[in-house]
Amino acid sequence: MSTKKNIAIITAKFNEQITSKLRDSCSQYLDNPEIEDFKGEYNIEYEHFTCPGAVELIPMARHILNQNGKKKFDAIVLIGAIIKGDTDHYEYICQTVIQSFSIFINQANIPVIFGVLTAQNEELAEIRANPNKINKGKDFAISTLEMIANFHIKNEGLRMYHVPLPN
Repeated sequence: MSTKKNIAIITAKFNEQITSKLRDSCSQYLDNPEIEDFKGEYNIEYEHFTCPGAVELIPMARHILNQNGKKKFDAIVLIGAIIKGDTDHYEYICQTVIQSFSIFINQANIPVIFGVLTAQNEELAEIRANPNKINKGKDFAISTLEMIANFHIKNEGLRMYHVPLPN
């Protein structure tokens, strides 16, 4: 018998040519996990949310978690892309996002997957987002399923999965 698990996938619209690929790859894998341990164990449902950019991912996640009486989520996937430009803005955005994330994960009480790419240029971000190349979106989905399993306590105690990520 499968257990229903609800996942919130929050995608930043900034650098959408990258984040949409990450979101789509993540969703496609959650629809059809290839890892035998997860097949049939969970009935995975997910809901997509968007926000303007990577800085807004944490406030959006906090808002979703604080919706009393609304749908409960078992995990949150944060998807964004921060690509270095010609100014120091990249550094400030990266620092702000990771600091906010570090605080949030200690308050969330559910798995929160950090799916924010940082890249020196658009070409490197594209390689990491491309489903036919590195496919980080799939990696985010695998991490989500693994962490849901790790958080799922059964009578025999905490079940730990180790799922090797593809090269």
